[in-house]
Amino acid sequence: MNWIRFPQKKPIILLMAVFCLSVVFVLPGCGKMEGSEYPRINFKEIEPQPVLSTTGNDAQTLKVAVSSVLPATDTLTHYRAIANVLGERLNRPAILIQRKSYAEVGLLLLNGGADIAFFASGEYATYSGFEEIEMLAMQQRMGLPYYQGYLLVSADSEMQELEDLRGKSVAFSDPLSYSGYIFLAHMLWQKDETPESFFSRYLYTYSHEKSFRAVANKIVDAAPVPSMIYERAKQRNPELASSVRVIAVSPPTGTGPVVVRKNMSLREREILRDTFLNLHENPRTQAALKGLMIDRYVLPRPELFENSRKMLQEKRTRL
Repeated sequence: MNWIRFPQKKPIILLMAVFCLSVVFVLPGCGKMEGSEYPRINFKEIEPQPVLSTTGNDAQTLKVAVSSVLPATDTLTHYRAIANVLGERLNRPAILIQRKSYAEVGLLLLNGGADIAFFASGEYATYSGFEEIEMLAMQQRMGLPYYQGYLLVSADSEMQELEDLRGKSVAFSDPLSYSGYIFLAHMLWQKDETPESFFSRYLYTYSHEKSFRAVANKIVDAAPVPSMIYERAKQRNPELASSVRVIAVSPPTGTGPVVVRKNMSLREREILRDTFLNLHENPRTQAALKGLMIDRYVLPRPELFENSRKMLQEKRTRL
């Protein structure tokens, strides 16, 4: 394999032929707004994304946004089924808007480009200070409303702990991902280090599965991923799962919050919350939940996201 050489101590976002990764945007830094961080995005560099078909007046359309952590075909199929049911309950046509990064989904919701969004944990911790949004429900997976991040290395690697990764390469999934970036970056901040100073190079895959495979295929030395991705691999591809090893585990954080704009009527928000809490009993969405590894949706527990918020707060105090 012909390897691309990277300068030392520089962050990179690249197109990897192995995974056919599309670069969506460069995240040059973060600003502050009412105690929360929001990324500055160059929208000129965002590739056009497919929006599924819709009918009716756009003002009446229920716009549902999601950022994929599973293969795109799975995400579109499963979340499309959920979006259809949500739209029917509100008697509004629904469209599904898929974006590759958590930042795009968050800003889409804040700017009125989406009515409801499937957030990631770190994404919610980042944007939860904004008064315009509200958590309606959250996921329960494998019987729990929380999960952990795993730091993976190759099964035959000699690396046993974080310090062994100094000068090595790592694949992050997304700058706003708790399990795919924040918890590992926090471990470095506690050592007065940053990804730039600690690793020889790093890249963003914008996919937990691609990060997982980057370690399994020895494209990088390590990658932080959600525990459910590792468990999913153990269930569906044991050989792949056996090719990696866990060397660090994050504190737990809440799983998969569903967030809505507060300018939606209270009645519609109540209908949507009730719909989510009963999706697991709806024959039309049971297969979708199973495909997404979601047991069911439960009532919000904001306190479960406190670990994410504390890590982000510590980062701000160190800047």
